Amino acid sequence: MTTPPSARGVGPIAAVEFAPAVNRARVARAALLERVAAERAAGTSPLAIARLAADLTDDIVRDVWLAIHVDLVRGGAEYVLVAHGGYGRRELAPYSDIDLMILHDASATSAAARVVATVARRLLQDLFDAGFEVGQSVRTVNEAVGLARADATVFSALLEARPVVDSGGKVAPGEIDPGQRAARLARHLATLARRRPRRLMARLLEARGTEASRYGGSNALLEPNVKRSPGGLRDIQLVRWLGFVTHASTDPAALEAARMLTPRDVARLNEAADYLTGVRLDLHRGAMRAFDDLTREQQ
Repeated sequence: MTTPPSARGVGPIAAVEFAPAVNRARVARAALLERVAAERAAGTSPLAIARLAADLTDDIVRDVWLAIHVDLVRGGAEYVLVAHGGYGRRELAPYSDIDLMILHDASATSAAARVVATVARRLLQDLFDAGFEVGQSVRTVNEAVGLARADATVFSALLEARPVVDSGGKVAPGEIDPGQRAARLARHLATLARRRPRRLMARLLEARGTEASRYGGSNALLEPNVKRSPGGLRDIQLVRWLGFVTHASTDPAALEAARMLTPRDVARLNEAADYLTGVRLDLHRGAMRAFDDLTREQQ
């Protein structure tokens, strides 16, 4: 983002000029919000709308990323941009944070590491200027695995991570991340689950119990958080995470095939996820910000 010299320091109404890619991103984000509203009015499945929002966000992020590389990068580093959390699962509410991680192999003191740091700073600023709330990190695969090993919340956030675009500008699924950094991360997480299933399950349940108690008090019984309160979306996600630990998959169909879930279980979980996602979409749209509390007013 750049501010014209004549506008600097002249007060809160100073004009702001954005780079062309940021302007495109701002227009595309406004179109995304309109598309979400139109699909909701048309009766489209809320989960399908959340997936659409993630896919449209991918397009925006890639355009900004590629513009950064045209402006700043002249080779010397390889890395991949990975979506994780709800964005990684393609379950994105319209005003949710987008969680991104740049995976790289550069040593801390190398020129490549400086390139990665420059890209990370610019990406965070440009996406913020475009109207997104961004959770961004820069990690090597080993660093990401170490954090996941120590913290069940990090482990669960990375379980369904997916590559979005790489340093070469590749976006096709078969071309992204030729260095296989995202694939290596997935293999390490699977190994971690296989070697320490009981400990990992206990940590996941403990983390969820702590969160549920925080959002499950007497006030939350009347005004629940549709994501974090007991019976909310997080409990459905927990089933998937436990399924990964026990059966190496978060896919309900695969868990049904492994007889962890019955067909009735899968149907009820899908129905609940769709319903709660619809409520969450409406809460975000009504507040025009990330807002997951079903207050009396919203009810």
